[in-house]
Amino acid sequence: MGPQLNLVCRTIPVRQPEPGEAVVRLYYSGICRSDACFSIGPEPGYPKHDHIAGHEGIGRIVRAYDASLIGQLVAIRYLGSTCQSCSYCLRGLLTSCPFQLNAPKQVSGTFKEYATVPTSCLVHLPQALSNEGTDILPYYTAALCSGSTALMALKGAKVGPEHVIVVVGMAGGIGNMVGMMAKQVRHAKVIGIDLSHKINRLPSSSDQFGDIFLSAPNTVDAESRVEHANAIIEACRKLRGGSGVLRGADSVIICGSTPEAFRNVHDYVCDGGRIVCVGAPGGDTHLSVPVKDLIELTLDDVPSQMQDMVDCRTMGKVVVAIKADSGGCL
Repeated sequence: MGPQLNLVCRTIPVRQPEPGEAVVRLYYSGICRSDACFSIGPEPGYPKHDHIAGHEGIGRIVRAYDASLIGQLVAIRYLGSTCQSCSYCLRGLLTSCPFQLNAPKQVSGTFKEYATVPTSCLVHLPQALSNEGTDILPYYTAALCSGSTALMALKGAKVGPEHVIVVVGMAGGIGNMVGMMAKQVRHAKVIGIDLSHKINRLPSSSDQFGDIFLSAPNTVDAESRVEHANAIIEACRKLRGGSGVLRGADSVIICGSTPEAFRNVHDYVCDGGRIVCVGAPGGDTHLSVPVKDLIELTLDDVPSQMQDMVDCRTMGKVVVAIKADSGGCL
């Protein structure tokens, strides 16, 4: 592995399963942009030689130490397993578990016909999926990475019915699924943003994953920034029926993977809104937000919090100590 992709097709032996393992014959594997990132470098923890990428595989168990597993329809995803007992797992931060097993890091990836993997890393799929016919199975590979990432973003943004959300990078795989699930599952209003040539290539069925589509500005000057932010605010007003307080989106979900996708996103969101970062740009990319804007955006129910503070003082939970210095000043 090195700075450039070095792809080779080879025939290799299938390793026999040990206790706690199974051999899966893979029918389909999705291709994720991160597979390219995993395949160069190499990044810490990834093999330097004979690396097999892929983390969106669906197939059947054809050999296992536990014979009762043979024939089951399963999937292999990026986050294979976690310990379920460390402080991160107990807080629901599974991707921070220090004992996690990932494909294609600790577990060899899905860009092959047969994979020998720990059974703890397999996701068992309903048999009904295969009964629908093999033509439907390829579409479920997207749920193993893009779909789960999109759902996690929507949960993080706390998207609800009639919320207005902005999806930056709408034309990409994850952005497309974020918009679709936001509309079809959460019943939200969606503003999609991407480069103009990508917006222009969206299919006629794009109303399934977006309500209004805006082209990202080609330049980063102050005038273009203001015009773009105003266009988003106007789109939010339109989706809210043209009434109420003029404000930004309830949530902004960044699915793009370029530094430009992260610029000035705080201009798009209303006070108390949420910004969720999904895309992972390479290099030394920073998300810059003026502290003043950050404070104003995150203030939440200040009068109620002031009253809570008074209540804490009244109940003796907070004791105020006043001490005078030698000069008699407080």
